[in-house]
Amino acid sequence: MSKIPIWQYLYRLFLMLSLMASSAQAVSADVILTNGSEVAPNIAVLHVKDDGVYVDLEIYVEDIPLFAEMLPIGWSSDFVGGEPEAEQDTNQGYAQAEGRALSIVGSDERALNADIRKVEYRTRINRASPLAGQRDPFSGQIVPSPPKDPRVLFVELFFPFQNSVPKELTIVPPSRDGEPLVTIGMQVFDREVPVTDFSFLSKPAELKIHWPDPWDSRFSAESLNRKAQDGTSTFLYIEPREVRHETLIRLRELAPWIGETFEVGQTLSPQHSALVVNQAASFLISRNPVSIDGKLVQPSNATAKLLELTSQGFQVVEPGKQVFVNNAFIGAILSFSSADLPDQVTVTWDMFDEEISRVATISNDIAGPFFGAVTPAGPQFHWQNHLLQYERASVTQIPVEQQKRQSPAMALISGMISAASLAFFLLCKGKVAKRVSCLTVIVAASATLAFSGYLLELPWNKPEPPEQQVAEDILRSMVENLSTVTLEVSPAARKSELAHIVSEASLGDIATEVERGLAIRTPGGSLATVTDISELELERINPTLTPGGFSTLAKWTVKAQGGHWGHAHMRAVTFRVLAEIIPESGHWKLDGLTVIEARDPNA
Repeated sequence: MSKIPIWQYLYRLFLMLSLMASSAQAVSADVILTNGSEVAPNIAVLHVKDDGVYVDLEIYVEDIPLFAEMLPIGWSSDFVGGEPEAEQDTNQGYAQAEGRALSIVGSDERALNADIRKVEYRTRINRASPLAGQRDPFSGQIVPSPPKDPRVLFVELFFPFQNSVPKELTIVPPSRDGEPLVTIGMQVFDREVPVTDFSFLSKPAELKIHWPDPWDSRFSAESLNRKAQDGTSTFLYIEPREVRHETLIRLRELAPWIGETFEVGQTLSPQHSALVVNQAASFLISRNPVSIDGKLVQPSNATAKLLELTSQGFQVVEPGKQVFVNNAFIGAILSFSSADLPDQVTVTWDMFDEEISRVATISNDIAGPFFGAVTPAGPQFHWQNHLLQYERASVTQIPVEQQKRQSPAMALISGMISAASLAFFLLCKGKVAKRVSCLTVIVAASATLAFSGYLLELPWNKPEPPEQQVAEDILRSMVENLSTVTLEVSPAARKSELAHIVSEASLGDIATEVERGLAIRTPGGSLATVTDISELELERINPTLTPGGFSTLAKWTVKAQGGHWGHAHMRAVTFRVLAEIIPESGHWKLDGLTVIEARDPNA
């Protein structure tokens, strides 16, 4: 990197620290498309346990009268506007359970008694998307928002089982004549396993409880059941620089393969969890062989992580946390380097037993996803390249010549004037005429050199930094190249590509900064692909010590997407960067890079 005076270095350091202090660095979370039930006016979260059903109920302040029959008199009279109606007999049957209460009816069609554990005014739990009320940048739809009034009446309820555990439960919203009185967003867990994603409870919902294993508990209405239904799933990702074979498998289904036994309701200590992850990684790396273009290949990288299926989908378990076996998974990722897009990839699934008789498959490329399944009768999972217009992205150098201030038309005119003056000089005989024509030749020739851009190359000329628009075009090309560099799957490959657009003296430092600040990763660790670059802005342009170069404080926004374990991750990130770009060997080269900020543009 070119040397700079100490005062200039201190100024840049001060600027960088000031900017970092003024705005926290935060990359946006995944954009989770929702149906709006998670921000419904009323929220009911139900937990089925061995002794009964525990309910956390948030009642929207304006809807309190519509739950009056299940509330103590003092909490509802102010809103009902008079004396409350007579309390309802909670032992009446399902047909009589309709009214101003959230009810749970057992297998015998008798409503369970409700034990109110807590009642208090609160502010609703914020479950809204960071984009709530805004137009989602990927779907184009307005993301649902919660009610403007955040006040709720929080009610903690317990519905105990009486003589025996029921095989079925029916959840009944407040209703009249079969029509719901309120809008409720519902989520149900059976012994920590999410049975639903967030859904609307708009009519009685029948839940069939599978006591031997909560994973198999289901609602009769399929629309209420969670999307993730398979205990074991396998995925192929065909990326620009690699092929990935990924697997999601429940701990209870993996257990016999790694010599473990897990019981329903068991809790794993952090030490036991770490041991299981290591066992799973060592085991899965040698199973389910992968062939690329007919050749059996070995993974260049293999990782495994412990996951929980939660209300937010699959989440990586943080180190040191205890884990419930009921909703625990192993997520394995095997990566295979591929310089070019293959023609065919085949996975031969070889893990079948009494628990694993069918494995869902998904293949993902730029045209996918494509769904399927493998069974003992058909254990092979194929991906065939049908992409007719695929073009491998590559780094392209930015010639300095393209940035010269050239005017071909003026160069042609001045050249013609120079030629005519030279001819006149040779033909005329008067001294004055010769002097005039000679002077004209010199001026016209100089103008020709200037308009053609060659005058800028004279050794005594020190070119100025490019103008604003030209500098913006250079930086945009540089950002596009950097996005291509981040497609490479290894630090060595990324550094090799950077050598085309980075000065030799700064290659090591900039490679490190790209790894730290510009590479966008999914929670599973795979690299996300930049799909759009927008709102590029140069806040200022300053000259560098290298003639013709420029330093700039710039920002831009990217949209990026990536996937792993069957889940698509979409992110928007706004970067703010200090960059130095200089001419070197006829091309523009990056000579300095500091990522000051990477944040959600909506934060």
